[in-house]
Amino acid sequence: MNSSFEYRNCPCCGQNDFEVLFESNMKADDFQGAVETVYMIPGGRWGRHVKCRSCKFIYVNPIYKASEINKAYSQRKSVDVSIIRENRLRASESQVGLVKQYKNGTYLLDIGCGEGFFLFNASRAGYITKGIELSQDAVEYARREFGLDVEAKPFEELQFPEDHFDVITLWQVLEHVPYPRMILEEVRRILKPEGLLVASTPNIEGIPAKMLGKRWWNVRRLHINQFTVKTLTTVLKNIGFRNISSVSYKESISLLMLFLPILKYLKLYEPLKDLFHPRSMLGKVMNKMMLAYSSKLDNCTVIGFK
Repeated sequence: MNSSFEYRNCPCCGQNDFEVLFESNMKADDFQGAVETVYMIPGGRWGRHVKCRSCKFIYVNPIYKASEINKAYSQRKSVDVSIIRENRLRASESQVGLVKQYKNGTYLLDIGCGEGFFLFNASRAGYITKGIELSQDAVEYARREFGLDVEAKPFEELQFPEDHFDVITLWQVLEHVPYPRMILEEVRRILKPEGLLVASTPNIEGIPAKMLGKRWWNVRRLHINQFTVKTLTTVLKNIGFRNISSVSYKESISLLMLFLPILKYLKLYEPLKDLFHPRSMLGKVMNKMMLAYSSKLDNCTVIGFK
């Protein structure tokens, strides 16, 4: 096996007994190109997906080594930030509203904060915020555009004090990390007693996933864990979180953000990219036209308390 890969036990329960759902179609140099974009595009490459016979968790095995994954993400460029900005700012307002239902005006850590859209709205809502993000480019954007306190380091390298944060959020993070249970165990350690965790990932039991199968946009190279509400709840319960429940927020997607992946899928993007560029007249209009929908359509979002 290529030395860049490693096998792993089930990231949810730790067992090593699985069935293969479908094989990988990736080539050796496919991973780096997978982290150049952050918005929805149809899948085309994926790793070997397996299903744990014990807890039914679906994950990719083998995976690129954690060091290779971290390196690739640290080099990711925010090439689509002008497309996703309005969408993420609007959706993050709803995310902040969700958090405020359970914890108000306290010390908040966002892991995998990207360009800082959620943190920006959280700070406006009165939270004292800190972010962690691997992408150097995204961190620079978050600092420059919003003046946020964001560190460009892997979470596992940061040794926060025990019982430190009131709220910790992971928006679309756990599907990317090789060992999500280890991340969540550290999250619990650094949360204060009664502290709130909010975790959201794509839902492989959602309607789009069931309809599209391997064509679902969240079956792709950079997603190595496929959660459901049940498996996400199970791993949190096993770690020791309490009062776990499934929640939702209002997602937003612009007509442009919806349309561009279709052009790419149909191989029409390159000849038409100037017409639909986010700074073109048509692109600006389409980027202002928003569709709102419940996050439960495609994501599983779960809260829990220490």
